[in-house]
Amino acid sequence: MSDRAAKHTQTPGENDAGESTLSVSAEPSSRKTTIANAESQSPHTGAAGRDAEYDHEDDSYDEEEEEEEEEEPALRYKRLGGNIHALFEKDTASTLMASDRFLVLGTHWGHVVIIDFEGNEVKKWRAHSTTVNAVSVDIDNEYVASAGDDGRVVVHGLYNDDIVIVDYNRPVKAVALDPYYSRKTSRRFISGGTSGQLIMYEKKWLGKSDTIMFTSTGPIQTIQWQGLLVAWACDEGVQIYDMARGMRISQVARPEGSPPRADLYICRLYWRDTRTLVVGWANIVQIVTLKERIQAQSQQQQEKQQGADQASGPLLYAEISVLFRTDFIICGLAIFRDHFMVLSYGDHDVVQNMVADDTVPSEIQQQKRARDAQPPELRMINWNIEEVSSDVLTLEGFPLLQPNDYGLAYFTSPRAQNPPALGSPKIDASFEQHSKDAAANASAQEADSWFILSPKQLVSVRSRGLGDHVQWLTERGRYQQALADIEDAYADRGPWAAYRDQIKDTEYREIGQAYAHLLMDEGNTAEAAQVCARVLPRMDTPDAAEAWESWVFAFAEANALNEIAPHIPTEGLHLSNTVYEMVLAFLLTSDISQFRHLVFTWPPTLFNAYSVVLAVEDQLLGKDSPADCMTLKECLALLYDKLNQPAKSLKYHLELFAPEILDRVLRENLFDAIRDKAQLVLRYDDHTLRLDSSSSSNSSGSDGTAEPDAAELLRRRCEAKGVQLLTDNTDAIPCASVVKQLVRDPEHLHVYLHALLTKDPHLGAPFADLQVELYAEYNVERLLHFLRLSTFYSFDKALEICEERGLVPEMVFILGRMGDNHQALMLIIDRLGDVPRAIEFAKEQSDPELWTDLVMYARDKPEFIIGLLELGGTHTNPTTVIRNIPTGLSVPGIRDALTNVLHDYHLQVELCTDCKHVLDGDCEVLSDGLHRLQHQGMGVDGAQLCLICQLPLEEMPKGSRSAMAFWCGHIFHDKCVLHPDVLRKTVLDSSASSSASLAYRSQQHRMVHSPGDQRKMMTQTKLDRTMMIRQFSPTCPVCADDDQKKTRLQQTLLGGWSPRERKDNGTPSQQSVEADEQPQTAERHDLPPIQTLSI
Repeated sequence: MSDRAAKHTQTPGENDAGESTLSVSAEPSSRKTTIANAESQSPHTGAAGRDAEYDHEDDSYDEEEEEEEEEEPALRYKRLGGNIHALFEKDTASTLMASDRFLVLGTHWGHVVIIDFEGNEVKKWRAHSTTVNAVSVDIDNEYVASAGDDGRVVVHGLYNDDIVIVDYNRPVKAVALDPYYSRKTSRRFISGGTSGQLIMYEKKWLGKSDTIMFTSTGPIQTIQWQGLLVAWACDEGVQIYDMARGMRISQVARPEGSPPRADLYICRLYWRDTRTLVVGWANIVQIVTLKERIQAQSQQQQEKQQGADQASGPLLYAEISVLFRTDFIICGLAIFRDHFMVLSYGDHDVVQNMVADDTVPSEIQQQKRARDAQPPELRMINWNIEEVSSDVLTLEGFPLLQPNDYGLAYFTSPRAQNPPALGSPKIDASFEQHSKDAAANASAQEADSWFILSPKQLVSVRSRGLGDHVQWLTERGRYQQALADIEDAYADRGPWAAYRDQIKDTEYREIGQAYAHLLMDEGNTAEAAQVCARVLPRMDTPDAAEAWESWVFAFAEANALNEIAPHIPTEGLHLSNTVYEMVLAFLLTSDISQFRHLVFTWPPTLFNAYSVVLAVEDQLLGKDSPADCMTLKECLALLYDKLNQPAKSLKYHLELFAPEILDRVLRENLFDAIRDKAQLVLRYDDHTLRLDSSSSSNSSGSDGTAEPDAAELLRRRCEAKGVQLLTDNTDAIPCASVVKQLVRDPEHLHVYLHALLTKDPHLGAPFADLQVELYAEYNVERLLHFLRLSTFYSFDKALEICEERGLVPEMVFILGRMGDNHQALMLIIDRLGDVPRAIEFAKEQSDPELWTDLVMYARDKPEFIIGLLELGGTHTNPTTVIRNIPTGLSVPGIRDALTNVLHDYHLQVELCTDCKHVLDGDCEVLSDGLHRLQHQGMGVDGAQLCLICQLPLEEMPKGSRSAMAFWCGHIFHDKCVLHPDVLRKTVLDSSASSSASLAYRSQQHRMVHSPGDQRKMMTQTKLDRTMMIRQFSPTCPVCADDDQKKTRLQQTLLGGWSPRERKDNGTPSQQSVEADEQPQTAERHDLPPIQTLSI
């Protein structure tokens, strides 16, 4: 065992709350549990034992142990009080079992008592006439079974009057109810005793029956039923039975060295889970692991076995995975947090006497043992088989007690259970209420709890909760660890999460504030502020506000407001304005960056913004650091925004080049606020362009030395957001106001006026003369364009500006505008010597005299002659130019020039010819398409109405055989279009023309059988109708009526003129109109109907 193991003596006492507890007094212990003949090491060896948090409280240590760090105990002991003491005054306990709702106690007088977890008696009945040896409870906590020395097994219903009594005539030492006893009709339970027989009782169709499952040479000591597995202990060892298969699957023999008489030291069994069984034989601990058996079988056997496994689970066998010996007698077993929890009796001497002598001791020996007896101990042993702790329990009457007088009952986390129906008859009301209280108490405990049994006392054992843990830490000044553990528990983390309800918020805050005071006394204000932020309340209550304000003033006295400032509540809980203003004033003079952070994060309702603005402006006047000035300007911009003064805030935003500030101006329509800040807007644009240029250079990997030309730079500056904002909103930001602000900044003024000219030339008309000067100064390349575009500048002043700077092309244009074309042409010829430009100038002016002057000037200048021939085009006659060439003048390149002139002429002729051919071809294609379109059929809906008779086209009136559609889109029955005499004549003519074949056609009509015959008949019908249409040329009645109405309207309008006046005015007479009416109609409807349809 570990050298750190300490032995603690437990004595009865009371805690501060008045409840009965066991106080712990420790004394050093040098004893170690010996490990002998370990047949199999634990698979957890080397991995367990790492938790060093389970050492126990001490009152005194020897000098060597005092040097070690004091460690917290892992368990808490409490003697059950309540009215259980009244029972122990007349009776003694013999057995105990714990469920997740209550405890079941058996006594030596044959009583079975139900008690809650506080020791209060809930229900009691006399089940036996002698000692109750064992009790058992089903999983639903509805039935309790008991076994006694009177040979009876009694099953008692807690929520009904069901009682089952079975008498076996021999003392019964162990009983186990089917875990699902209340849910099954079989009502099974297993019992065993001194007869050596393990008997299963159950109800069947033919009545009740007892089945002997096993027969031993000695008594059955204990039975534990877990799921489908049952384990029991007898002289041969531990037997494991599979209830699903109905067979015993394994036997774990008693280990060597165990006492010859097993009944003197009862075997202790503990199911950790359905595959792990912990066995305690006297001083030996075994861990039995159940594994699935793998066998070589044929395919048929495997299929059969597979079907059986599906019904009853796999075939298991037992294997001892851990075995070790101790120097004490085992009175109870459990597992807690990967540790063995062992209730022990005696020491090494007792174990030696146990092995040497297994007879019943005499009275003298019993007296000697009583004098030398030691109290029981609850030990914790890790998986490395090292004793971690040992708590001595000074129970009442321990010198007279033997190992079989003690017991350790336990229950694990609450299992799934079906609560009893509230409508069940004869429910014990008092028991129901006590059960509810017990369940509430159980929920307050940890998932695992243990109860130590002695004849006169019951002691509850549980792991220490969060309240115990925190109290232990705070008593030793370890506030930081206490706070961290509480917070982890509140967040459902760590080992204390199950106990988070044990610490209330008020207690948590008290611990935190005590820790903060301690830190303040030590001068650690930074950590104290963090603790206050964690523990102080943030609900909007007067107490919370008072607590925060007191702590803020405490930090102010310590000159450490900068530490608590970030943690002061601003949402939900609001303190007085004085507190917030005091903090801001302190930070304004001590830490400007933190001041800025608070101004930006705190809501403006927490403090007086006007007062803060005045303080910041005063501070700004005395600041020399550019960084501090920028920070203060940011604060002023934000504060003015909070005060809803955009005119003042925009000034600082523009000076700080705040991103997207111009978008905000557009979004919030703040044009009035920016009206007097044109220069700041243009500087903002310059800053944005520099950033864009720098970012583009970095992304392209260039060194940024290549600058854009003047035209490109001007374009970028004019397309910037600020300039666009000024030019797009001239109604809110007048141009005159902007020009007045920029008059001392001519470069920005040039950008603005250029953007204004691009937007609308009329907006910059009043500043045209100024623009001429600005173009001449900053962008000469675009001056000529401006002179061409604008008509609002003064020619004389513009000419003067251009003469001062020697801008000849601009002077030429201005002179042309002024009408002095001759002087302008002379400037081009004399000062520029640019032949193409001179010719282009002459083309622009369209002045014949100018061309004459140019031809006369060029007659003795070969380059001008060549230029006129090549560039003159249709403006000058090449023959005139050639005739004016002086005789003997050599003109280089004239042959090529004349060749080009002739080539251009022939090219124009060919081009015209080809265009005519293309045009003729297009006309022919379009004409053919129109012809095909006019001869196509028209789709007609049968439900469409005839425009004359208003009947559907499908319903043919009497005498009508088909429908007629015209190009205008109107459709009629043929009877409605053709007069009756015409229709009759058409029928007669058709009959006369085909009288020779009428009988034959009638016969054919009756004998039509094939699709070919049908097509012939349809073709004949179409031919007949086509002949009728061509003969009578019917017209659309609707369109004819419209034409007549138009003719009458025209006659009405012309009714006041005489025939001669109509003739003189080009208006036809009444007779000519009437004469022309029918030809016009025929001309409009000269085409036959599109198709005659047979409906």
